[in-house]
Amino acid sequence: MNKMTIKCSTLIILICGLLFSCQTKEIKKGNLESIIVQVVKAFKEKDALTLNTLIPKEKGLIVLIKPGTMIRYCKTDQIDFEKPVPEYLPNYHFVTDYIIKFENLPTYDCDAMKWSKQGLYCDSVSIDRLLSGTAINLNKFGGDNIPESELKSFVDLEKNSRRIVLSDNEKGELVFYLTLINNKWYLTILDTISSDCGA
Repeated sequence: MNKMTIKCSTLIILICGLLFSCQTKEIKKGNLESIIVQVVKAFKEKDALTLNTLIPKEKGLIVLIKPGTMIRYCKTDQIDFEKPVPEYLPNYHFVTDYIIKFENLPTYDCDAMKWSKQGLYCDSVSIDRLLSGTAINLNKFGGDNIPESELKSFVDLEKNSRRIVLSDNEKGELVFYLTLINNKWYLTILDTISSDCGA
């Protein structure tokens, strides 16, 4: 083989490798998009059966709640719209076109009583620390005794999770997290507190 053949072969291998890695990333993102839409539709239609297939059996679903002045969390194995956990699980009435924007998430403004932007958003880059931060605060200020192993499991969960926020012009909203576990996206955290401005 001459040097030109070796260079061409190397170039072809590099290009094929790059194409394959880009294709893999697109497939993962596409899979994430389809699961986001599936979750949103299931909440809109109160389809607990579909949602429960997306909850990991070994981890369950963590629901962030605010029963008083502090954010807390509870765990459940399934969603039941007839007997929700917690009992005051909001009614999910919202309008959406199911078009996902992968960018910075909207934030809730308690003075204006609305989200900073409307639509369906997923931050595919940032790692959100609301769950582990909540657990740390409960230990520091709430008198809880959450074990170190559980705190670590929350940090590990957050590393592979993506936060999704849906907000519309009619004050409809849905905030949840999907986590990549063994190359499959699961519904792991439901946020019912981000627009709760109560003291």
